[in-house]
Amino acid sequence: MPGTRVTLESFAHAETSSYLLKQLEKAPVNEYFHNRVPVDVENQVIIRSNVDLIYSYAVVDVTDEATFSVAPSAEYQVDQIIDENHYVVGVVYPGETLTVRNDDLSTGTHVYVLGRTAITGGVERAHELQDARRITAATSNAYVAPEYDQDSLVAMRAEIESRAAEADFSRGFGTPASTDPVNHALAAELGWGGLPPEHAQYFQALATGTGCDLWTFDVPPLDYANNGYFSVIKYTDSGWLDVARPGLSDTEIVRDDDGRITICFGDGRCDHPNTIETQEGQRFFHGMRMYRPLDVEETKAYIERLRATPPRPA
Repeated sequence: MPGTRVTLESFAHAETSSYLLKQLEKAPVNEYFHNRVPVDVENQVIIRSNVDLIYSYAVVDVTDEATFSVAPSAEYQVDQIIDENHYVVGVVYPGETLTVRNDDLSTGTHVYVLGRTAITGGVERAHELQDARRITAATSNAYVAPEYDQDSLVAMRAEIESRAAEADFSRGFGTPASTDPVNHALAAELGWGGLPPEHAQYFQALATGTGCDLWTFDVPPLDYANNGYFSVIKYTDSGWLDVARPGLSDTEIVRDDDGRITICFGDGRCDHPNTIETQEGQRFFHGMRMYRPLDVEETKAYIERLRATPPRPA
């Protein structure tokens, strides 16, 4: 018997359910699965993943309550707690502990924990920080997934991808009060697991490669004194990684002489230190992640400036 047809209104719940089920194939309820290497073309599991972080994932039962702890560190770390409607219940930074109770959820009894650990201190150090994460849950009930029609889920993903240009992620990631239904649904496909705007902001836009396209912009306004950092990345027009080095983090990007930044999307015909491989005629998303904004509105204005200055042929 086919499951419930997925609509735009039910998409966030249906898509989140699929992520919970995928995670439970790797680790049981209340236990982490740690990716030990950065995401690449071969091991990507979440659309529009970053490549200068390593990820930790868990599905946790909060029928009663659960507590999440992240070890102190100078490196950027965060545990993001996401409920079954893809709303963000809480965010845990280095040295912090958070207890989540069932009343904190918009629905359901389980949450998805999406942990990010920067590799700026080296991969071995990142592994130590992953292993220091802690989950203490009062119950360990199995997650029971709703029955959704998979054909309509796939069709809705494709429909949302066609609307990528209209998405406002600042209204897509967060709580029921801080998001709107349409952007919440779009964000659940275009960047599932994104952080709310006070914790991170995201920019993406479509372009078509000419073989050598240059994108120049100012350094984003972030709280660099408290683990803030940014990265630039390129995806296919369906949101997946397709080259060995698809992104650059702020610590490896070479600044221009005037302190600004230029990224080259090209096929080798341009000699530039900040090059991301992109073929002539390829439609691709170019994007930026900005972690720990100093000010939400200032960062939104910065994103609008990015939107107004797309990559240009050299």
